Amino acid sequence: MRYKLLAADMDGTLLNSQSIMTERTKSAILAAMARGVLFVPSTGRPMMGLKRYITAFEGDLPLILFNGAMAVTAKSGRVLFSQGLDFSCAEVIFSQGVARGYPVIAWAGEVLFVSCDNEETSTYQKITGAEVHVIGDMEPVRGLGNARDGRVVTKMLWIIPPEEAKRLRDEMLGILGGRVNCHTSMPYLLEFVDVKASKGLALAAVGEAYGIAREEMIAVGDGYNDVPMLEYAGLGVAMGNAPEDIKGMCQAVTLGNDEDGVAKVIEEYLL
Repeated sequence: MRYKLLAADMDGTLLNSQSIMTERTKSAILAAMARGVLFVPSTGRPMMGLKRYITAFEGDLPLILFNGAMAVTAKSGRVLFSQGLDFSCAEVIFSQGVARGYPVIAWAGEVLFVSCDNEETSTYQKITGAEVHVIGDMEPVRGLGNARDGRVVTKMLWIIPPEEAKRLRDEMLGILGGRVNCHTSMPYLLEFVDVKASKGLALAAVGEAYGIAREEMIAVGDGYNDVPMLEYAGLGVAMGNAPEDIKGMCQAVTLGNDEDGVAKVIEEYLL
C-alpha cells in the first residue's frame, strides 16, 4: 500500500516531553511531504496553539483542531469540518464541573473561557496563548451567537485529578448519554465534544476534501482522544508511550515521543 496521508497527534506524539518537535521529526515530515504525502497535525489545541509548530512546513496544511470538533486549512482558513456542542449540553458540563469543584474551560472558536482564575487555568492559558475570560455561567458564551443552531461552544474541559478520570467520564456519559464524546487528552484533562465530533470524523472529512481513501492513511497517536482516528485510518500506529490498551487496538507500535517515534513511522512506511 502506498500511503498518501499522515495524521499525527501533537502532545505526546509529535512533541517530546519538553513540548519540542525535534529536528529529526521535522526533517522526516518534510521528506514525506516532498514525496507528496499530505501531513495533517491532529490536536486538542486551537489554531493559535499550533502556529509555532507548523511554521516549518510550507503549504496550506489541513489541521484537525479541538479533538476533532473542527478541521481547517492553516493558511486559507477553509473549514473542512465543524461540529460544536449543543448549548444545553455545554450548560450541564459547566454546572456539573463547578459543583464538583473542578476548573472548567470552554472554547468558542479561538475564544477561551474559564470558570476561575487559578494556577491550573493560568497554566492552561499559557500553553494555548489565548486571552482568557472568567465567567460564572455560560451566558456570556451564548452571547457570541452566530453559529448554526446555536452551537457556539467548540469543546469543553475539566481539570481533574488523574485518578478520577474514569469515574468522572462514566458519570458524565450517564448524565449526557448519547450526546457527547468524553475522554482524557492528558491524564488531568477530561474533554467534552459533541457526539458527532472526533478526530476520526474530522479525518474522514479531510480525506473526502483531498480525495484520499482511509486505506491510504496513517494515523499516529498516544491518547484516548486519538482512538477514533487510529481506528479510522488504514494503518493506526500507537506511540511507545501510549497506554497498553491503545497499543493493543493498533496495527503497529512505534517508539515513544522522546525517541522520535513519529520519525520512525515515516522512515519505515513513507520513505
